[in-house]
Amino acid sequence: MRLRTPYVLAFEESQRGNAVRQVSLGAQTLEGTLSTFTRDRVSGWLFQPTVGADSILLVRPKTKVDKIPVTYPRVLLATIADPSAPVLDLTEGRWARHPRLRSAQHRDKTEEHREVLESWRGAFSYSEEDVATGRVGLRPPQIGAIHAVHSHWSVSDLPATIVMPTGTGKTEVMLSVMVSASCSRVLVVVPTDALRAQIGEKFLTLGLLKHPAARILSDPAHYPFVCLLEHFPTTAEEVDGLFLPCHVVVTTSAIAGQCVPEVQRAMAARCTHLFIDEAHHAEARTWSEFRERFRERQILQFTATPFREDGKLLDGKIIYVYPLRKAQAEGYFKPIRFLNVVEFDTSRADEAIAAKGIEQLQTDLKDGRDHILMARVGTVPR
Repeated sequence: MRLRTPYVLAFEESQRGNAVRQVSLGAQTLEGTLSTFTRDRVSGWLFQPTVGADSILLVRPKTKVDKIPVTYPRVLLATIADPSAPVLDLTEGRWARHPRLRSAQHRDKTEEHREVLESWRGAFSYSEEDVATGRVGLRPPQIGAIHAVHSHWSVSDLPATIVMPTGTGKTEVMLSVMVSASCSRVLVVVPTDALRAQIGEKFLTLGLLKHPAARILSDPAHYPFVCLLEHFPTTAEEVDGLFLPCHVVVTTSAIAGQCVPEVQRAMAARCTHLFIDEAHHAEARTWSEFRERFRERQILQFTATPFREDGKLLDGKIIYVYPLRKAQAEGYFKPIRFLNVVEFDTSRADEAIAAKGIEQLQTDLKDGRDHILMARVGTVPR
């Protein structure tokens, strides 16, 4: 059977509700055998890998770790729904013990920050994917965008914009630029809480760059220290405590814009780069004032459209555009089928659309097809 394990955190702490973490070992898929385990009132499962690592003790999430025999250096807290399944996906579990877990005490934050940057130098490779052979790597538009960034930075410090359709891999471009340029401290600003969590996880794990089948990063390249900024700092000292140990800080434009000027200036002083995702969402005055404080830093904007939601063109030089028609031609999108719904009574329009959606769902389920229904609306109540 195969066991999928979660990544191992080298470091984890929280400052005023803002998580700071670093991965020491990525998620793994191991071949092995599973057997029941009972000892000293502790019950669970023992997974023995076919090759290499020590056995892994799997116990329920509420098990008291101090009651588990110390002879097991790898202990994973997880819920196993079906122990007979050919694949046990326990990536949502949590390591209680692992040789790669480290204590947060006696850290030299400055030295650890430097060591990560040093491990990135020369570690990046423009390894391209090959769908025909199954080789995992970067897509041509991603490689093009990364080259465009380095070309721009070689001659200019002005804000730059990358236009890539949603689904073509903008986040991997951010990761690749950060590592290949050895960016010391990047502030990544996104429009929503959901995107903050999603992109924060990508930076934490380095996404495709650390895929076990990819050859984009050499093995010695370390994972970055990543902060999810969910509560805005109130003083410059708080900014230092959060930002200085990190290579990446991910937050929302709402939080960035609400910080007092002193805190915003401290953020700009501590960061070397500002990455703005979904830049077409950012037109509020408070956000514009925040971004202006980074005018002496290197700013990259990522968007699917060069036009803001208010219809105005994004400022910043457009250095790379990957056309939607090319993305469609190269197979990055599935075909879109338009279904027309005619209802002249506007009070019944939503019901008519919903009925059509359910009708299509039933057809798709019958035919074994995936089914996704999306609605774009102007307001949350709508």
